[in-house]
Amino acid sequence: MRSEEIRETFLRYFEERDHVRRPSASLVPSVHDPSVLLTTAGMQPLKPYFLGEEEPPSPRLTTCQRCFRTTDIEEVGNTARHLTFFEMLGNFSFGDYFKHDAIRFGWELSTEGFGFDPDQIWVTVFEGDDELGLGPDTEAIEIWREIGVPEERIVRLPRAENWWQAGPTGPAGPCSEMYLDRGERFGRSEDLPGDDTERFLEYWNHVFMTYELHEDGSLTDLPSRNIDTGLGLERMAAIKQDVPSVYETDLFRPLVELAEELSGRSYGDDGKGTRAMRIIADHTRGTANLIADGVVPSNEDRGYILRRIMRRAIQQGRVLGLEPPYLGRFAERVIEDMGGVYPHLVEHRDTILRWVSDEEESFGRTLARGT
Repeated sequence: MRSEEIRETFLRYFEERDHVRRPSASLVPSVHDPSVLLTTAGMQPLKPYFLGEEEPPSPRLTTCQRCFRTTDIEEVGNTARHLTFFEMLGNFSFGDYFKHDAIRFGWELSTEGFGFDPDQIWVTVFEGDDELGLGPDTEAIEIWREIGVPEERIVRLPRAENWWQAGPTGPAGPCSEMYLDRGERFGRSEDLPGDDTERFLEYWNHVFMTYELHEDGSLTDLPSRNIDTGLGLERMAAIKQDVPSVYETDLFRPLVELAEELSGRSYGDDGKGTRAMRIIADHTRGTANLIADGVVPSNEDRGYILRRIMRRAIQQGRVLGLEPPYLGRFAERVIEDMGGVYPHLVEHRDTILRWVSDEEESFGRTLARGT
């Protein structure tokens, strides 16, 4: 199943269940939000609806939202799944359905839409937290039992794993995640979801958005109980294309192949080269999308984030022995591959390539002096 099929399968499933499909919002938040510089989750553009500050266009929405996070930037390239730029599929309810329907939708789409073996699906639930003054999410546990998930595949995890919040303050609530057991060829018999190992791959997070978290750590009820979910397109593509990492999916393979072509090296041959190809692929996808959304390289705020990933990509090109300039070649490939889904990348092609060229030339001089 190619990535475009995964997107369409998800969005169409929820459209058929009265969700209104909305396009991806910008990576630059449209309203001031002191908790983030960039759009870090599928729910971020919908935050005013969750807080009851604005009326949503429908009580049920579904989106494929482009997201950008730097929390795992040092892990990018080292693991099979960490990224800075990614696409998040989501279904959202604003005071309409809640845990029972959200869980049922997730199970049905997983087993029927994506064809997963029910015996390979594990779930995690919130075990409670004394600091928050909350006990375990017994409601979610009971719903999973009713669906038919056996007790040994319902794993209770702490706040660090199964509590979601939009930032230091704002909407929050317990969550329940779905994992696919990929078998012992990816790990050990004693591995469990939440271990941060490769055997159990988290692919869907159901957030039961119930509270507003305040600066003093206290919780108050939101105006309505909401549903916010996220299914990572890249992870689902790795599962459905039966490849060991997101970098070997159709989303990344064209960029990896370009790195192979320009360097004369093969992906997977050595650790440093493979890591370099992964970083270049992830960071150039992020670079093109950030510039298309109006971010330019600078030494502060969003511009610093962009400059950082551009320079990391340029540096990894040197690791591969690429002859500069090369970053523009990768940006061109991103525009070519993603432009059909996100036409504004094509519209801003010249701007993207100009900034990429200027930054590579500038940083190249810095690297030459340092060397």
